[in-house]
Amino acid sequence: MPRPCLIERVGDEIPAPRKSPGQNTTSLLRRSTRKRSMPPGFTSMFSSPPPSAKKSRKAPKVPPLPVIPPTLLTLPYCAISRLLLCLDVASLENLSATCYYFDQLIAGKFLLALHFPFPVGFIKEVMADNCFEKKPLLKISCKKSWEDFQTIPDLPGDLSESSSTHKLIIGNSPDMMDYLVFSQMSLLSLHKLRELDLVPDSVRIDGRVLGHRIMDSYSNFDCSLLRHISSLGSLSCVTRLDVLVDHNLYLEQYMLQMPNLLELGLSILTGGSLSKHVYLNKYIPRLEAVVAASKAPILKVTVVAETRRLVYKVFKNNYVEKLVLTGPCTFNLFLVMERLKEVVVVNLDTLFFEDNCNYWKSRSDDRGLHRDGLCCVHIGSVYENCPNLERFMGVEIGSVSHNQSFNKWNTRIKKRFFDHYLQQGGSKEMKAWAKTRWFSRRPVVPKEIGYDRVFN
Repeated sequence: MPRPCLIERVGDEIPAPRKSPGQNTTSLLRRSTRKRSMPPGFTSMFSSPPPSAKKSRKAPKVPPLPVIPPTLLTLPYCAISRLLLCLDVASLENLSATCYYFDQLIAGKFLLALHFPFPVGFIKEVMADNCFEKKPLLKISCKKSWEDFQTIPDLPGDLSESSSTHKLIIGNSPDMMDYLVFSQMSLLSLHKLRELDLVPDSVRIDGRVLGHRIMDSYSNFDCSLLRHISSLGSLSCVTRLDVLVDHNLYLEQYMLQMPNLLELGLSILTGGSLSKHVYLNKYIPRLEAVVAASKAPILKVTVVAETRRLVYKVFKNNYVEKLVLTGPCTFNLFLVMERLKEVVVVNLDTLFFEDNCNYWKSRSDDRGLHRDGLCCVHIGSVYENCPNLERFMGVEIGSVSHNQSFNKWNTRIKKRFFDHYLQQGGSKEMKAWAKTRWFSRRPVVPKEIGYDRVFN
């Protein structure tokens, strides 16, 4: 009898389930009611189970990557280019000399500084090249040097006359100077010009200040230079301006064209014999107008020489935060500057007189120390006119509130300046000191300043 196959036996041993009418033929698995805890490794479908302790002991330890300390070179280019905008040209020159990267980034793209009119050495470089690139110039210096040079260097000395920048400026007519400025400026790219330094190397000849004729020639040349730069629209990029001016003070018309000015330096040389009419109707109104028109937060004023008159000047400005004044004790300055934070005064009398202080009506035996608070700048004028002032000639006054009467404010300020007087070596008692070195009444600040002095 044939042996039945294995499949048939298995089929015989597993009974088929009963089917009821309308019931699905798919077999259903019974769910388990047993509760199981979820392993930690299955909390996420993408996570892998943790290695065993034995495997973790055998795994090699990867050393951490070394941390590179941050430097200027590790900064992004956009950050570096932004930082370079905050540096003056002298700092850019120093930075470009540190490494190849900054040399290419700064000196490779810009012509940092150039003397004007062109030095003979620069002209030789231009002549030696068949072509040259007009890189953006950042700084122009016009120092009116007295150093001689050969006008035609390749000729023998007896055929080539010697000259200097000073001789060129004072020995030619204004029209010739305009042509010189125009011809040489055409070789420069000034659309990124940032600094102008027009102060001469020296303002004294054999111990005496420059005469009227030289000052007129210097002023005409500087005015021609500024006029040409203004015609190109490049004054809007200037951030620093240093210039020597006399009683004419031609700068007011250019102040409005320099909205990005950060520092204004005025060197004043008016001579000591201005008439009363010129002093009151030209010099003071124009000086006050130039200061009022400036938007630079730093103002530096150096009074080289000035006619001595007991007339108070008023510097009114809403942008100045720091004032640096170098001048005689009789400069007579009132301040009306709401953003001013610091006043630095360098007394010029100390440099040129045996006695330090030459304030008005000062006794000959009381000139060993300056009258801080009176010399150059009258501190009484800052009451309610400079509410943010913090330091005055090194004395901290920011904590003395202006929300009190002038007498109370003056009493507290006086105490601080008397302590400063004692620290400098003063020996007077406070009562004797206040009688000759301080004030008791509030100074009257003129309301009409600038051209209002003349027309009202």
